[in-house]
Amino acid sequence: MPLSKIVLENYRCFRDRQEIELAPVTVVLGKNNSGKSVLTRAPLVIATGFGTANTAPLDLDWLLPVPVDGFPDLIFEQSTHGRFTLGAEVDGPTPFAIAASIRYVDEDRAAYVSSLRLTVEDDDIDFQLRPTIEVTDRGLMYEIHRQGHLDVTRPVTFAGLLPRGDNIADLWPHAEKDLWLGPIRFLSAYRTWPERQHRLPIGKPRAVGEQGQGVHGILADDQARGSGELIDRVNDLLAHIVPEWRIEEIPVGPLWSTVLTRRGSTLKVNLADAGTGLAQVLPVLVQCALDEARGDGDDTPLQIIEEPEMHLHPAAHAALADLYLDTARATGTRFLIESHSETLLLRLRRRIAEGSCPPEVVAVYVVEQKQGVSTAQRVSIDELGNLGAGWPDGYFSQDYREARALAAAQLNRSGYAS
Repeated sequence: MPLSKIVLENYRCFRDRQEIELAPVTVVLGKNNSGKSVLTRAPLVIATGFGTANTAPLDLDWLLPVPVDGFPDLIFEQSTHGRFTLGAEVDGPTPFAIAASIRYVDEDRAAYVSSLRLTVEDDDIDFQLRPTIEVTDRGLMYEIHRQGHLDVTRPVTFAGLLPRGDNIADLWPHAEKDLWLGPIRFLSAYRTWPERQHRLPIGKPRAVGEQGQGVHGILADDQARGSGELIDRVNDLLAHIVPEWRIEEIPVGPLWSTVLTRRGSTLKVNLADAGTGLAQVLPVLVQCALDEARGDGDDTPLQIIEEPEMHLHPAAHAALADLYLDTARATGTRFLIESHSETLLLRLRRRIAEGSCPPEVVAVYVVEQKQGVSTAQRVSIDELGNLGAGWPDGYFSQDYREARALAAAQLNRSGYAS
């Protein structure tokens, strides 16, 4: 059930309504402190309203290690008597759409679902919280509209963003349906530095983790208990980043070490002694290899990655772009990537121009902020990979300007200036 759209309004630095359609590979660009991270992390916030018994609309405790201090932090200009809107659309066997307005009341130190619209299988239901916030022993009082018409006013109990309980199931049969956004994974730009040795996990490793902290346990498990196929696939992917080098997991007494080996040499370099870029990119490679092993299933994940190109040579940025396209094609995984890399974008555009990637596979958004208000503009891409409407003038033009200034300075110093 892939997440296909997110909606934001009056949310953090985004005052106006933003509708972000997610493609198999979605790239978010923007200058520092423009609101890119707010946008790319929004699915994590929305997901805390699903699969929870918490009566608050969003279970913000789930957000570690990217927490917020409280609901006012989520409201534009941190209003203590404001509201914000979050929404999502999900594809799959049972597609649905949700749009929730969340109101914070400072006197109560609490947030409430002020309005909620759910659409499941062409069945629309709207919940509108009464202005007086009437609290009963069976929940808050809501006006409930079906297909745009007032149906009834009754108390409703919420668990996160979803209405629950017997008092609503008779009105809306989808109330107890297991609605969720699908797996959402997050890899921060600040990833754990590898230790020289690590333990073999007692059980099956669960995940790569938000900072890549699970990577080495996954590799050790594959070497010690598995077939080694995962490590082989990671090495296939690594060859596009650093040719001639491979990773191995070797036992060191009761512990294990991740080492680099070079073809035709007995040299073994502990990953902790290698360049920063390899340690940073390894979680990306391991996660893509895990997705390939999983295959294309119903639970299609959204993989959020912040600055995957960090500490990597620009040539590797292009290889990462191909990796995302190949993994999305093979597994259905969708990527939401926050990036500063012109090279990554150029490779995506090249693949579109070559005809190996249809334009609709890639979505590019540019986030800009003016006078404290952020907006996200989708950039059109044609079949030749050209960027059209929505692309800011002069974006990524620094290299061109620097090259012109360099040439002018060289001519001036050489005495050829006119």
